[in-house]
Amino acid sequence: MEEKSGKTPKPADVKKQLEAIAGHEIDAGAEELIRIFFAAASFAFLDGSVTFKSIFFPSKSCRSARLLDASGVSSTGADGKRVFLLSDFVCLPDFHFFADPINVVATPLSESPFFLTMTHSLVNAARDVQITVLTWDANGAPAPNVLFDWRCRVVAVDVIL
Repeated sequence: MEEKSGKTPKPADVKKQLEAIAGHEIDAGAEELIRIFFAAASFAFLDGSVTFKSIFFPSKSCRSARLLDASGVSSTGADGKRVFLLSDFVCLPDFHFFADPINVVATPLSESPFFLTMTHSLVNAARDVQITVLTWDANGAPAPNVLFDWRCRVVAVDVIL
């Protein structure tokens, strides 16, 4: 794509133009947009175990469980924030719900220093996980458009009808 001035547009400008055409924010780095389809996440349902501890007795019990282990890449918006659902990246079975414990880790993909904080919660009657990521620069101001890797592991419970 070449501008009328004869200069090749910057990837960020191309991304803005594509977002205007699509009518929504595109959750991909500007460099990834050269490819129409790009890998955004990977996931697996794994056999695992969940450890339960007692509030009243110093004991634990372990039970077999199915775990969803998913990872992907995303970026914060112009306000330094990104809110997404696990189902935005993972193809979920029809009959399931999620349970604690939930573990989410994210790492900024940058040569510049950034801080990253996040929260997560079960939503939609425990059928999805909502993850909120916030990025900050060294001065404590929100850092816009920071690309980050994320990983989430959550207990997945199949519903048998």
